[in-house]
Amino acid sequence: MAVCRLCGHEFDESKEEVLECNCGCGSDKVLCPNCGYDVRIKSNVARRPKTSEEMGFIGKLINKLRMDTD
Repeated sequence: MAVCRLCGHEFDESKEEVLECNCGCGSDKVLCPNCGYDVRIKSNVARRPKTSEEMGFIGKLINKLRMDTD
């Protein structure tokens, strides 16, 4: 069961058309049948870490400040 954050409508997300989320989270989303708001489906898929080419300036700076050896 999914709950719309905009209108509070509860619905079964398995009956709705699954769309790919374009925010970079790697999960899927469905549209609320009541109001049409994008509802993200929770998934256990880990996000793919961004490469240094995909990171912005702030991301690169934070990565350097962390001093990770990864």
